[in-house]
Amino acid sequence: MRHSPRRRSVSKGNAIQLTMIGHVSVLIQTAGINILTDPVWSDRASPFQVAGPKRVRAPGITLDALPPIDLILVSHNHYDHLDTTTLDRLVHRFDPEIVTPLGNGTIIRKATPNARIVEIDWDDTTAHGPLTIEAEPVNHWSARWSTDRNEALWAGMTIHAPGRRIFFNGDSGYAGGWWVHRLMQKHGTIDVSLCPIGAYEPRWFMKDAHMDPDEAVEVYKTMKGPMTLGFHWGVFQLTDEPINEPKERLMAALAREGIDPARFRTLEPGESWTVTDVALNPDPPQGHRRPEARGAPAPRGEGGAGGPGAGWARRGGVPPLGLEPLAAASWPVAQSIS
Repeated sequence: MRHSPRRRSVSKGNAIQLTMIGHVSVLIQTAGINILTDPVWSDRASPFQVAGPKRVRAPGITLDALPPIDLILVSHNHYDHLDTTTLDRLVHRFDPEIVTPLGNGTIIRKATPNARIVEIDWDDTTAHGPLTIEAEPVNHWSARWSTDRNEALWAGMTIHAPGRRIFFNGDSGYAGGWWVHRLMQKHGTIDVSLCPIGAYEPRWFMKDAHMDPDEAVEVYKTMKGPMTLGFHWGVFQLTDEPINEPKERLMAALAREGIDPARFRTLEPGESWTVTDVALNPDPPQGHRRPEARGAPAPRGEGGAGGPGAGWARRGGVPPLGLEPLAAASWPVAQSIS
């Protein structure tokens, strides 16, 4: 049965509701806050609306049917993640706060000058009501054009909510899992994970930028089995594998590893998952120790001193090579999955 998402977020106990919009756009509702991740409502993941990867599944909720949006997380500047057309519409409708890694604010402000933007470096935090958002290094890269490679930062983001931790990973290669080991060294526990599983073929070309489903299962195991939503598949044909293959391969990998598929799910656009059995974590520590980025690739960022690249080199974990096609109006209500 389909229904509209709650107008105001889940607020009792430590419940988290995830509603799939499509690709990596998810409505997260928790602690009275409505959050959107990498919102893309446009028809094409491209700088051009006449060319580039075209949407094959409509957004699971029309933009006009969204509940009031308080917070938007933008993980990096690839076109299937940073959609300035969608951000401009959301800013005019809801005036949300946008949290994004260093260097992406310039791109967003050109499209929507009145946006309220907070830019953060890896390991830095910002508060939003009862939440603390923390940027985490992952194995990826950034570019909007051929001339701006790695001039803006990319990141996963940990959402510290009262009594629980959510990790949003817009994009990452596995790369031996250095970044997830670092994440777990720092936080100890992740309760809910949003994990990419698609856009991985051919492996020789994509492995440094995008995990495949088998590697996503390794991430799940390293995280000690959080409730996990597998996304980044089924909407845009970005790479060589069939568009629905990531889901099929994920189910096979979970069966092979003996993992309960109720703990690592995929959702069709418009479906919701209310996670209630979330372990209670302590509130985020104030000024916790930043772990060393052991096992991270050697820095290769192009950022100059004082720019975003300075922070990446300081933390030691800048991406290997990889390539992702270039993001940037179609619109339909959520089916509950318990």
